[in-house]
Amino acid sequence: MHSISAGLVALALLAAPDADTADCSTVANRYTTAVAQVVDALSSYAKCVSASAQRDDCAAQMRVLDDAHDDFADAVADAKACQ
Repeated sequence: MHSISAGLVALALLAAPDADTADCSTVANRYTTAVAQVVDALSSYAKCVSASAQRDDCAAQMRVLDDAHDDFADAVADAKACQ
């Protein structure tokens, strides 16, 4: 019985996809998407600031930009790890 369990564990480990390889195969797409999100969020923030007229602190747009930057930083880190 013990050898069957060990065999099943070994088979499961061999059959499991390599997470690092899967991540590296999509890193270019994730990076491109992150860049587009930063550019869009930056544009939205700039428009808000320009139209603010001392009435809008543009906090919502800044949060979106901050989130986009976090995604961008993650994509850059992932790309570095794949090189």
